[in-house]
Amino acid sequence: MKMGNLVRRVRTYQWDDGDHRWLWLLAVNSMIYMASAAFSPYLTLYYKQNGISSLEIGTLMAVGPVVSICIQPLWGVFSDLTGRRKLTLAIVVLGTAATVLGYRFGSGFGFFLVMAILLASFNTSIVPLSDALTLEYANRHSINYARIRIGGTVGYSIVVLAVGGFLKEDPGMAFLLGAAGYVLLFFLVLKIPVEGSSVRHRQKQKKAEASDPGKKKGKIFYDNSYLFVMVCAFVMQVGMNFNSNFMGVYIGEMGYDQGLIGVANFVSAASEIPILLAAGWIMKRFSSMQILLFSCVMMSVRIFLLTGESVGFVVASQLLQSVTYMTMYYSCVMFISRNTYPDKRSQGQSMLAMVQGGFASVAGSMLGGVVTEQLGSRGAYWLMAAVVMAMTAAVAVAYRFYRKKQQPAASSSAAG
Repeated sequence: MKMGNLVRRVRTYQWDDGDHRWLWLLAVNSMIYMASAAFSPYLTLYYKQNGISSLEIGTLMAVGPVVSICIQPLWGVFSDLTGRRKLTLAIVVLGTAATVLGYRFGSGFGFFLVMAILLASFNTSIVPLSDALTLEYANRHSINYARIRIGGTVGYSIVVLAVGGFLKEDPGMAFLLGAAGYVLLFFLVLKIPVEGSSVRHRQKQKKAEASDPGKKKGKIFYDNSYLFVMVCAFVMQVGMNFNSNFMGVYIGEMGYDQGLIGVANFVSAASEIPILLAAGWIMKRFSSMQILLFSCVMMSVRIFLLTGESVGFVVASQLLQSVTYMTMYYSCVMFISRNTYPDKRSQGQSMLAMVQGGFASVAGSMLGGVVTEQLGSRGAYWLMAAVVMAMTAAVAVAYRFYRKKQQPAASSSAAG
């Protein structure tokens, strides 16, 4: 290859004659979780070290999701209406960077309350907006989504293990590292491959919408089967949010520090890798609801394991990240990608984020804060394990009745 051609391709970020632009999506996905890993696992312990009570921690962790219910869907609507998904993602990333850095400059419940509100206004939209862009590109070019998502898992596991040791001397360093990660993510987002102009993109969407007479105005999903998926995601996230928010506090009460928190989160992230490698096979073998109900059951088991109060039980609990969060997340994201209208992809992913990062997170945080204050950490973990299992059983029964009602309708339709 001539030197001129090589220089030209380096300048335009092309490596060879093949289309490797998906690597920018891999880099973006990796940095999203690397930046989050630098500060989010240590946030509740940071609150505790600054004199915040368990009930106040639950309130702080619930306020953000409440705000996200109101704000986060607006970013999805703005992204779909304008067609400027990359620009929207860049804005929320930059806002997140500024907010994370702001945590470094104050303390006290009132200050943390303001910061939690600001963080939720931006940060909760990053993943759904990124997923909408990633899945659109991956589906168009027949790229396995797991190949891109695995970058986030690997990146998170590396950073969360490395950062834990730094924070023993200066816990506030987490916010400097997190802000730096989001600034780097901002520049990576600018290189996301978006095909065609936004005007041409919107024209295609309008033409496709006009050719579908069955579509109702404002409808996001093809049918109502998404309701059970969202309910399962809610149940799962109630347990996940409680575990994520209070595990750091619980580990601190056991007599351990940020080092074990880092190791625990490394184990959980690393456990996702086998699931991502086998994601295609799993999705073909089992339905989304089967995967989601199984994930909810395993979430209950995961919460219960921490009541063993030893390093071994902490590690065992975190290993179940693979069959709780990742199986749930992957099946939900793929279901939404396949069951939403093309011009509603961002809103579909935003709805999932609103259910999980909004309603379920509020329930998990507030309920967790109250029961932890009343029963202590171990008692709270016992109770939340039972609550998640009971909700899962209720959803399974409801879904079974729903399926039975659908079968006669399907049979009569086939006979007609």
